[in-house]
Amino acid sequence: MDAVQGFDHSLALASCRRRVSASCENFNDFVPITMYEELDNHPDGFTTLIVATGYNDSDGNFADDVRDIVTLARSHDYERIVWLTLRANVSYQSPGDRGNAAVFERSNETLRQIAVDGTYPDLVVADWATFARDEDQWFSDDGIHLRLAGSYAAGDYISRKMAFLDQRPCPEPAGAGLALADPCPDPDGHGPTIDLASLYPLTERGPDARFELMWEGAGSWPNAPWWDR
Repeated sequence: MDAVQGFDHSLALASCRRRVSASCENFNDFVPITMYEELDNHPDGFTTLIVATGYNDSDGNFADDVRDIVTLARSHDYERIVWLTLRANVSYQSPGDRGNAAVFERSNETLRQIAVDGTYPDLVVADWATFARDEDQWFSDDGIHLRLAGSYAAGDYISRKMAFLDQRPCPEPAGAGLALADPCPDPDGHGPTIDLASLYPLTERGPDARFELMWEGAGSWPNAPWWDR
């Protein structure tokens, strides 16, 4: 969570969360509220919504879900929706058999087409699927669940994508000791060229790390990350 930096934010994280349809039950016998419901409970004052949900969803209602989420976001005065594509070169099968590689690829195709058509001018595609496609070391064997390096890579990617969209300097350099790029280049344009191991404590566990996932949480920006405190 501390790798998401450079902008004020609130993270809403949950395992088995679905976009609009009822969420699935995770391994801890917990059913999280949907992304739509989470958005309806949003903190005040934010103007950008970042969506990284869908690995437990069907693609059959994807376009309708996008419409519903964009409409709700606008009603809460969000001005921009940054939507991450789903990593599709995977063997993952979601609870209820609702998600697999073909489903993710079709969802990505629909998202890209919606963006090209200009259906929602406030929708921006963040192409995590292409960025992370060949980085198997970031993921468990199913290609979806993040290993420690993948967690930092995902947080770093989102941070750089937001810096690019806002035309700000990158929140971190490409590697320890290097100068910050200003403005930050689009990570979708150069791929994973960052020296993660020099920037983040990939071999350490955070002070509150546990086996269980932290279902809900907020990032710490602009406070220093835990490893610098």
